Amino acid sequence: MQSVWQVKSHLKPDTKNRLQAIIDALLKNRGLSSKQDQEVFFQKAKLEDISIEKLAIPKTQITKVLKRLEKALKNKEKIVIYGDYDADGITATAIMWETLHALGFKVMPFLPHREEQGYGLKPDGIDAVIKQLGKPDLLMTVDNGIVAFEGVQHANKLGIDVIITDHHEAHHTSHKYPENKVKTKATYPDALAVIHSIQTAGAGVSFLLAKKIWQHFKGQKPNFLENLLELATIGIIADIIPLLGINRQIVSLGLKLLAKTSRPGLKALMTEAQIDLNADLNTYHVGFIIAPRLNATGRLEHSLNSLRLLCTKDQGKAIRLALDLGSINKTRQGLTKQSLDNALKLFTDKEHLEKLLITDSTTYNPGVIGLIAGKLTEQFHRPAIVMATLDGVAKGSVRSVPGVDIIALLREFEEEFLELGGHPMAAGFSLETDKIATVSHKLQARAEEIIDGKLLVPTLEADLELDFNDLSFDLYHDLEKFAPFGLANSRPVFITRNVQVESLRPVGQQAKHLKLTLHQQSLNSNIDAIYFSAGDWLSNLQQGDTTDIAYQLDLNTWNGNQSLQLIIKDIKKVD
Repeated sequence: MQSVWQVKSHLKPDTKNRLQAIIDALLKNRGLSSKQDQEVFFQKAKLEDISIEKLAIPKTQITKVLKRLEKALKNKEKIVIYGDYDADGITATAIMWETLHALGFKVMPFLPHREEQGYGLKPDGIDAVIKQLGKPDLLMTVDNGIVAFEGVQHANKLGIDVIITDHHEAHHTSHKYPENKVKTKATYPDALAVIHSIQTAGAGVSFLLAKKIWQHFKGQKPNFLENLLELATIGIIADIIPLLGINRQIVSLGLKLLAKTSRPGLKALMTEAQIDLNADLNTYHVGFIIAPRLNATGRLEHSLNSLRLLCTKDQGKAIRLALDLGSINKTRQGLTKQSLDNALKLFTDKEHLEKLLITDSTTYNPGVIGLIAGKLTEQFHRPAIVMATLDGVAKGSVRSVPGVDIIALLREFEEEFLELGGHPMAAGFSLETDKIATVSHKLQARAEEIIDGKLLVPTLEADLELDFNDLSFDLYHDLEKFAPFGLANSRPVFITRNVQVESLRPVGQQAKHLKLTLHQQSLNSNIDAIYFSAGDWLSNLQQGDTTDIAYQLDLNTWNGNQSLQLIIKDIKKVD
């Protein structure tokens, strides 16, 4: 399906200082209109400026946490950190466990098994904690717990205090007011304290609270918080959190620290992944190389080895664990490809696609269904639900597209699910298998009613239309100041119209990419370009064709020489 191009801003033809006008437009496109917001955006991140107070969490809740920890330290009480099995949950667990352990608390981490306890704090999970670690006096969740009503109730009955720290969407209840106005209000489990914010990741919440705890108890180790910031950076990038505000501050500083990490496990993992330890790290290295390896254990085995890798001080153990994670990740890649190929066959040849794609199978591995749902959404540009069925229960993973609040849709039928949680763009649930057909029909019928078809058309959002003479080394270097790139601050995309293809040739081991030389005739200007995974354009594009191109500006370095090049994102032929 051809993408619809949307251009966010336009430069006036008579603009004099075009370089500055381009930068101003890019800032405006990211919601940074005021001079103060723009200055903060480009400010060098400092650890002292990163604090939990920026999350607008009630001070009373933070005070409750600190008071309860004072009691736990004084009485040498047992604390368990209850985390999650994905990269965000694992890093959040490591952050809180390392902090309390360094301060002298009696603390142990617990990561649930995906298939045995599942996601979130549940009665079964608490029973597993007691069986494996003994009954704790205090249980702290990280990256989960905000909808754990039954789990917290179970803990309370057992005399275990619970502190929740989470970033997922809270459960909301509707209340009627005069004049028939209906408002929703967040409701929380009956925990001792709730530290909740949707502004950052679970690891972000964990880090900001850990920093507050460290300062309150006057932790003395130099650089300790910097070591934690590396972990928060991984969690935020892995969970695809908007990289603006406090997340930008954490990741900007954290990437620099991560590049020179002293953690044996992260060093070993980067070596195993063939990341150059002397090069600068960016969000790609974390999101597409490091995080998948940390995630792989929780998908196929138990995530405890990922936690061990992050926390170990033993270099030999770190190397063994890194090799293990790399091996598991390769297995995960194979499983994902096999299952995805099967899922794609269900939808590729259909004449009419539903607005909500749903597939279930006993052959799907529960650990990779989220990846399959994401690939289906990417391929067909519509929400997708993938369910793995086993022993009468279906585990479901859901991914959505911008504009379709998938958790709101699912919660319209909340009574049908055994478990349900997530965000507007992603969710997870469990369901009795004999309900799959009925619930699928209800969801698809409702999706057909409420989802605007315009949201299901692939859209490429470009920042500006430029001419080739706008492209310069100065512009490239100014664009790099916008890094780190990610959600809500993606690498800028530009469009140039009426571009001629001077030359083109397939490149790469499997000849899947296109190397091009492009020419804008009105300006008599040429530039090189690369189109990765060019697909149909490998055969449909010819020398001499006139095109419109969408691209990112890049720097090509070869034999010590530097030149500008374009990374093509999309092409349209001009008739």
